[in-house]
Amino acid sequence: MDLEKKSRSFQGEYLIYAEIFNDINKIHNAQMIDYVTNSKTIDNMIVQYNETDWEFLKRLASHFNTVLIPECRLDGTKYYIGDDGPSTVYELDEFNYSVNKGIKEYKLKSREGSYELNDMNFVSYEVVTNRILNSLTSVAFKGRKLLICKSEFTLVKGLLFNKYILKDKDGAKVKKLFNENISGVSLEGYILDVTKDLVKVSLKIDAYSNTKETTIWLPYSTVFSSPDGTGWYCMPEIGDAIRLYFPDNIESNAYAISSVNLQSSNSSKRNDPSIKSIGTKYGKEIIMRPGAIDVISGNNSMCLSDNGGISINSNKSISMSGSSVNISGGYVSISGGGGVTISQNGAKLKIKDDIVMSGGKINTQ
Repeated sequence: MDLEKKSRSFQGEYLIYAEIFNDINKIHNAQMIDYVTNSKTIDNMIVQYNETDWEFLKRLASHFNTVLIPECRLDGTKYYIGDDGPSTVYELDEFNYSVNKGIKEYKLKSREGSYELNDMNFVSYEVVTNRILNSLTSVAFKGRKLLICKSEFTLVKGLLFNKYILKDKDGAKVKKLFNENISGVSLEGYILDVTKDLVKVSLKIDAYSNTKETTIWLPYSTVFSSPDGTGWYCMPEIGDAIRLYFPDNIESNAYAISSVNLQSSNSSKRNDPSIKSIGTKYGKEIIMRPGAIDVISGNNSMCLSDNGGISINSNKSISMSGSSVNISGGYVSISGGGGVTISQNGAKLKIKDDIVMSGGKINTQ
């Protein structure tokens, strides 16, 4: 379990720690006794990144301020998560011991602030005995109930000496571990689903095996956003390639960033850096060329050209309306292949091969 470094993600709003342990145990045909997880769910996402399975499981155990204890007295891969609470308490009355007060450790763990501590929790005893006991075994020593936090076995002239570090239950707790390797990492993936400003992502490290049901909603970053809703809203499409970015060592802070430019089916749209464009799969596009801007919607288009003015084209009708519409210019041309009609209330001018005028009163000059 501690040989090969691996990367994979575990996602799910209701995914519990025990399921992750069991999934990894199956790979190694390992067995465990779990004293601490108690069906607790993860914080939406946990990522094993460039860690061995043993390193990863040790980190998960630290979420409960405890450790993994390998069981080396039995065949196969077996371990415990945490201590068994009200277990057998072994009496130790050895005279070969020393006392240490871990002031530095106390200050470091107190600064973390994840659980209540006092300086007496870091009074430890170093005891040498010939008794063989497992880590986190409960012992009674000097009138205190303590746990074995560290054990060291040495063979001297054929005699086995066992050195144990003893602390009380709170002093034996370990601080929460983080995978510092993941800070600043971007993982390749593609979009499974999109809603509002959230996405679901299938990741390359999972061999793209993720589904909508096994993934969580993640925020998608934008170039500009503000609390009042103004800004840039442009979500990726399902199937788009993206990157999942981890700004720090906390996996749940990850968010999806920028779609990645893959090989386009129409490479001509991406071969001129002077032309900027925004397009959708529905045929809607805005193209900003050095001398013009084109707005395209299917068979409808509008071009604003520096030299040619404004042109509007459509295979459907074009309508303009407003409380007041003004058309003015040095020369105004209106043409219609099938005819031209100008009307106002009851007055009408119709041009269709002939000119027909109608109204309550007609003045001509």
